[in-house]
Amino acid sequence: MEIRETDLPGIGKKYSMRLKEGRELVLVIYNTGRRELYLMEEEESACVFDLTEEEAKELGFLLAGALYQPVKSEKMELILREVVMEWVKVDIGSNFINKTIAELQIRRRTGVSVIAIDRKGKIIPSPDPYKEKIELGDTLIVVGTRQQIGHFLELCGRCST
Repeated sequence: MEIRETDLPGIGKKYSMRLKEGRELVLVIYNTGRRELYLMEEEESACVFDLTEEEAKELGFLLAGALYQPVKSEKMELILREVVMEWVKVDIGSNFINKTIAELQIRRRTGVSVIAIDRKGKIIPSPDPYKEKIELGDTLIVVGTRQQIGHFLELCGRCST
């Protein structure tokens, strides 16, 4: 796959890449930080998105970032047999409400790692275990073995997957 970069003097930069299906994806980054994303079909835009700088960063996060390195399928099969990622919602009456990850000693007590918190649609990646308090309604994104996830759910009390 080839990504073409073009300077747009006084405007910003343009990045283009030909997709496997034949269409072209074009990103224009303006000097102001605004971004436009175009899906091109035969020299005509089939779809256009206008993104703010913050929206573009969030989209980049969702797309796993520029440094993503895929795992070979044999290794991935081994990992998937052992490791589980679970989204756990903190419900009313949970033992976690208003406590930090460190205070709960989640990793030590269950073996599970909290890799992110979804708080009202905003993702908090790698939450600070000493500062970030868990709130009612948070969805904790956790990683561990199936057995560890089971221990985590027991510790949580009122949580749902």
